[in-house]
Amino acid sequence: MLDYPSVRKYLIFAVLLVLIFQSLSVGMSLSQEKKINAERQKIDMIEKDVFAIYISPPVNNLSVRCEPLRRSGAFDLTMSTKYLDPYLRLRREVSAVWVQPNGPGIYNLTVNFSSNKSWEYLVGVFTRNFDFYREYYGKRISIQNFFMEIQPVLTRHPGNWTIIVTLEIHSLSPSFSYITLPTPVNFAILVAAVGLIAYVDSFIIIDTYFKSKKEIISYGRWIIVGVALLISAYLAYQMYNFTTFTLSGVE
Repeated sequence: MLDYPSVRKYLIFAVLLVLIFQSLSVGMSLSQEKKINAERQKIDMIEKDVFAIYISPPVNNLSVRCEPLRRSGAFDLTMSTKYLDPYLRLRREVSAVWVQPNGPGIYNLTVNFSSNKSWEYLVGVFTRNFDFYREYYGKRISIQNFFMEIQPVLTRHPGNWTIIVTLEIHSLSPSFSYITLPTPVNFAILVAAVGLIAYVDSFIIIDTYFKSKKEIISYGRWIIVGVALLISAYLAYQMYNFTTFTLSGVE
């Protein structure tokens, strides 16, 4: 049998082992907490378009910083720790960051946060200039209304994270060559719709013109003609948006 001194030594040794293992586990836990994971992206976009990052599920300690490489670079920066957009592919509550560079140049966007569970994120641009992004990113982009997803949803492990995005901003010259046109099929729909609107307008104008030759046209009728033309212009614009962006955006 073990005597009392031997038992005492054994107990002290066991306690020391427990303390050592506890210290090691705490140290490893602290080192994991201090470890920062980095994610890097480079995005080409057009000035005054809005770059967006959506992170799901919502994360903790979200902070954002945007630094233009030239002092004159102006931008608008917004973030939300919890945001719900029913039209978003993630279809759930997210943390969100939006930045709108107002001039050409290079901007460094840094997003810091922590998450105690696996998370996924989506990056994209709110734009009307789809052709520019198709040239840069090819067919892998996906369009939802005016939001262009530049890459598929990416999943990452829990921890402390920094997403660093280099935004290279291009200027868009005010030229008709940059007007976005619908696809050939949608263009035919647009032409047919605008042609029908123009036919109705021409009938109203011609009828009013010939009546003015025979009798005095009241101001009320001229007002109706003007309102009809404004409504026609609005309908034509809406048809352009529908055939160019909505129909073309379903991919």
